[in-house]
Amino acid sequence: MIFKVLGIGLSLMLACTVQADQVQSIIDQALAGLTIKVSSDPYSRVIEKMLIGYDSSGAAKVGIAYREIESFKPVTGIVVIHKTPTGFILHEALFPDIGKIKNAKDRKQVLAILSQFKNIPFDPHAERSAVDGLSGATRYGIKTSGYLNYMARRTALEMEAKPDWPKKK
Repeated sequence: MIFKVLGIGLSLMLACTVQADQVQSIIDQALAGLTIKVSSDPYSRVIEKMLIGYDSSGAAKVGIAYREIESFKPVTGIVVIHKTPTGFILHEALFPDIGKIKNAKDRKQVLAILSQFKNIPFDPHAERSAVDGLSGATRYGIKTSGYLNYMARRTALEMEAKPDWPKKK
């Protein structure tokens, strides 16, 4: 009995470590070469954490926000925002731990949402979502889309505000 409990505990710890490693890998790639500032943990009730990457002149270039999103299984949703001379671009949205959803049909359905969240210019001050409407979306898809749009908008607004967050070491 003790070995069974120990085995379950070790499996859960390993799963959490893998998820953290996947999220950190995405953050490291997106913010490579930039000075990184990190929000408090949690950033808000809706966003777990936000990071903003600044270039050598102090201009915000890349913003990232993430949170756990309830789908067929809880998965981590990440948005990556780029600031360009012409405005903000929702570079991509990701689910690094999509493998938690074992059913291939369910996993494909969740991944289909992400294709609409790629290289989309948007105005965070406009009263509309970066990505409008998802055809044939399930309740999970609609909820997920809402979270991703909200995270993109809040990240862009924080990039403009230049918050006084601590630098990441």
